[in-house]
Amino acid sequence: MKKSKKANKRAIVSIALFLLFALLILSAVMIQIIEIHHRFSLAHHVWTAIHVICGTVFTIAGIFHIVYNWRILKSYFMNK
Repeated sequence: MKKSKKANKRAIVSIALFLLFALLILSAVMIQIIEIHHRFSLAHHVWTAIHVICGTVFTIAGIFHIVYNWRILKSYFMNK
């Protein structure tokens, strides 16, 4: 039962990383588009906040991803 819980956590973290990465790209594009037309608008601040929050959560999820996959990563580097 313990392996399925860990596998479930790994899957959740992997999906979260993918979705956060997509949202980071979207928010970066939106910041660039809005910056051309309305540099100091509310929309620019909102997209910047979304980008910063997603970047922070992405970093935390990346750390969890490394922790949950440490054994696999360790064996990969030991074999090389």
